[in-house]
Amino acid sequence: MFNFRKFINPLQARKRRYQKICELVNLKPTDRILDIGCGEGLSFEKFNKKNKIVGLDTNKKPRIFQKNFKYIKGDCSNLPFKNKEFDLVVCIGVLEHIFPFKKLKKAIKEIQRVGKSYVVVIPHMYTIIEPHYQLPFWQLYPDKLKSFLTKHFNITWYKKSSKGIFEKLNYFNKEKWLSLFPNTSITSYNHILFGLIRNYIIFSL
Repeated sequence: MFNFRKFINPLQARKRRYQKICELVNLKPTDRILDIGCGEGLSFEKFNKKNKIVGLDTNKKPRIFQKNFKYIKGDCSNLPFKNKEFDLVVCIGVLEHIFPFKKLKKAIKEIQRVGKSYVVVIPHMYTIIEPHYQLPFWQLYPDKLKSFLTKHFNITWYKKSSKGIFEKLNYFNKEKWLSLFPNTSITSYNHILFGLIRNYIIFSL
């Protein structure tokens, strides 16, 4: 099926988002950073050569090798760090994947525990193009329609499922996210121009 990402420049989009994050949290060169769900290091580390960064992920290995970056394998719901060990915790595109809800709440508490401040990026409830399945408003489809589509089509990197199994994603409105992250700020951010792909950015100072 249609692959929307073929028509955008992901590097430039990630760089703009990185700059927005730095602006929101007033990032300083001396800040020690934990990047939860760092993946291959292409969303944050690639644009930062100054700060000391620890990247944590469950399975993906980084493609970024630089002196200021250290990768470790770990689980975001049970972080192996001391309270307030990091000046900033970064978490981009991770929380929407965490199930069950009990584990999501535990991961959020861990973010708040180990960071003096934090910034979290998740998809906007009403993003026009859903960034994983890359179909318009996929997040709002009824489960029966999602199951039908995944049973009959390959959708981006998701292969057809004979049982119509699809990935469940956490899509909450602004008020719900703020209830999970009390005493924080949240802003809407167009990751792709014109709001085709839109994020929430939750941040504390």
